[in-house]
Amino acid sequence: MERALRQALSQPGSAIQEAAAWDGSAVSRFLSGQQGVLISKIDALVNAAGYVLVSRKYLDAIGTLGEVGMYCHCARAGAGECGPARQGQDGEQQVIHFRGARP
Repeated sequence: MERALRQALSQPGSAIQEAAAWDGSAVSRFLSGQQGVLISKIDALVNAAGYVLVSRKYLDAIGTLGEVGMYCHCARAGAGECGPARQGQDGEQQVIHFRGARP
């Protein structure tokens, strides 16, 4: 976040500067560590930088859903729980082909 804010605030009149309602001297004080951000402005600054704040729990859930979603053709083909590394009984990696799945 620091890098994104510093980069954006190096441009006079940036969306972040406008969101915080800062003039040039306020930006300078913020970048030098002499001024903070009002708690009521945090969401606006993060949004102006093009980011959104989410919890780690949310990101972990999205990661799990992404992993399962990428390999869900295994379950749809009746091959059990999905996952990137499936091995057969002989220890070889098992490849499940499902019509309509992306290679």
